[in-house]
Amino acid sequence: MSKIQLPTGEEPPKGYESVMGLGKFDDTLRVDTVLLSQLARVELSEIEALRSRALASIESLIGMTNKPLSFEREMNVIPDKATSDKLLFRAYRGTVLVGYALVVIGWPSVGEWVIQHMIIDPDFRLLGIGSSIVRAIEEFADASEVEATSIFAIPLQESGTSFWNNMGYVDETSRHPITIGGLDHELVVYRKKL
Repeated sequence: MSKIQLPTGEEPPKGYESVMGLGKFDDTLRVDTVLLSQLARVELSEIEALRSRALASIESLIGMTNKPLSFEREMNVIPDKATSDKLLFRAYRGTVLVGYALVVIGWPSVGEWVIQHMIIDPDFRLLGIGSSIVRAIEEFADASEVEATSIFAIPLQESGTSFWNNMGYVDETSRHPITIGGLDHELVVYRKKL
């Protein structure tokens, strides 16, 4: 498979145009990829609406409100990375956004990609959407000209641990302290070598 050349970030915003159409994972699910710097305002609204629905359903489980977890704040959690280093993998059933994952390339070091967060619409959970998004991320990383030696994820819910184990990700067993929305958390990191 030939390597995919990522945009340099100097291109003008393209709105709905994707960096790479990843194709269909079944008859109704389509996953694509776009640089954060190329998202249109209407796409950001669509993402915020999905985040609000999804986070409202897990708010009590993670002990946070939706306000500190706005998409704008989330995409700036790692401030030393430009938006051209951040990709959004979006899953659609027909024309409806049912899930997405924010991926940061080259963080915390070169060759590492982090799935900063993944959101699935509560009405579409347990239907294989999360695993389709993760497979799309792995395929993209494998095909990309940007070095990808490992991908890691940080689940905020206990139920996320079995998902990541089933996807072939291994618990690093060390805990990483971080403050999100003014609350301290110890994050569990799951990593997969590529």
